Amino acid sequence: MVTWQRMLVDFAVLVAVIALLGATAPRWPDRWLGLTAWHLPFLPWETPAFYRRIGASWLAARLPEAGALFGGQSKSALPGTDGPALQRYYIEVSRAEWVHVGSIVGACVLFLFNPWWLALGWVVFAAVANGPFLAILRNNRLRLQGILERMGSRT
Repeated sequence: MVTWQRMLVDFAVLVAVIALLGATAPRWPDRWLGLTAWHLPFLPWETPAFYRRIGASWLAARLPEAGALFGGQSKSALPGTDGPALQRYYIEVSRAEWVHVGSIVGACVLFLFNPWWLALGWVVFAAVANGPFLAILRNNRLRLQGILERMGSRT
């Protein structure tokens, strides 16, 4: 039987995972996150047109941006339009993308002390909660990658 206390502990674990990722992310080396680093690959259907269709820009205008909460950089506006500024922004977008993916993967820790169906419910909850943010970030990274490649910039 699932109790509200168990659900509260599960939620606290999820918040702790997210806080840990958010607190450590600003200290991750930039070389992990630049253009030449390993990233979550784009799927064939992930294009700027796809992200326009699903309303990534509309979401970006309405969802909160908490990148600076733990000492990172806010991604609510471009820090500049020159190559180095766009490269720094690309790194911050990549960092945020990994934090949101890590939040979903981190929910898997709940499989260790919950019935499978409850843990799966929390993973789905984490995916639904992080999905809109991931759509915004992947759209931004896709667009930035194209701009930086056209500029001949590499990080």
